[in-house]
Parts: sequence; structure tokens; C-alpha cells
Amino acid sequence: MLTGFRRGATAFLLVVMMPAVTVPPAAAQSGKQDYDTYCADCHGSDGKGNGQSTQVIPMNPPPPDLTQLAIKNGGKFPIDEVVEIIDGRKNIPSHERLQMPFLGTTLQKPGQEFTPESNASVKKRIEAMALYVETLQRK
Repeated sequence: MLTGFRRGATAFLLVVMMPAVTVPPAAAQSGKQDYDTYCADCHGSDGKGNGQSTQVIPMNPPPPDLTQLAIKNGGKFPIDEVVEIIDGRKNIPSHERLQMPFLGTTLQKPGQEFTPESNASVKKRIEAMALYVETLQRK
């Protein structure tokens, strides 16, 4: 059995490496497709925080239930906050954030990273993912 440190280090490495083995960022996809590719392993296809990775790798803290974001925000879906969290580049991350990929970086077009064109494409995809998460909200 792995010690807490080794288990945490293993989980960290798996999550950090995960974007490298997923669909190439250049392949434009809908918000749901990108969510399924980059988010569902941890957050679950239903957004409740019960993805397949949580069954294999104990995550501390566990992925949040994305279906209650509007409820926790007085009935209004916090779209701007969700976009910032998915992007990951705005704030210096806490240790907890290291479990989640920085899609603002991961989705950059290879060879065109951080150009206006690449940034616009990334912004569009992240906004599409956030809008998809909005469809998962409990009423």
C-alpha cells in the first residue's frame, strides 16, 4: 500500500501527465466533447465529482460537484468564475489546483502558443466548456 505522500505524488503525476495523452488541443471540439475529454475523468460525465479517476486515485480534496454551482451562487450560474477556473492562468494556484490541468495552456495550438489566434481559439473552447457545465446545473 502506498504511503500518503507517495499516493499523492503518484496522483499528481498522473493528473499532470493526463493532458499529454488526451485528444490533441488543435482538434476543435464542442464544449461537451472537451468536457468529456478533459474534465469527466475526475468530475464525472454527470458533473457530480464521481469520475473514474476518483475510483482509482484518492483525491484530496475530491473534485467538486459541478451540478450545484448555481445553487451555491444564489441561483445564478457563475460563468466568469467557471471560465477562470477552467483556464487556470489567472491566479497563482494553490496545491489543490495542481490536481486540475491548466486548460488555458493545454489547449494552445502547437507551434502557435499564446498568439492572438491561439488565445482566441482557447477562449472559445473554454467558454463552450463553461456553457456545457451550466447545462449540468440542478434546478
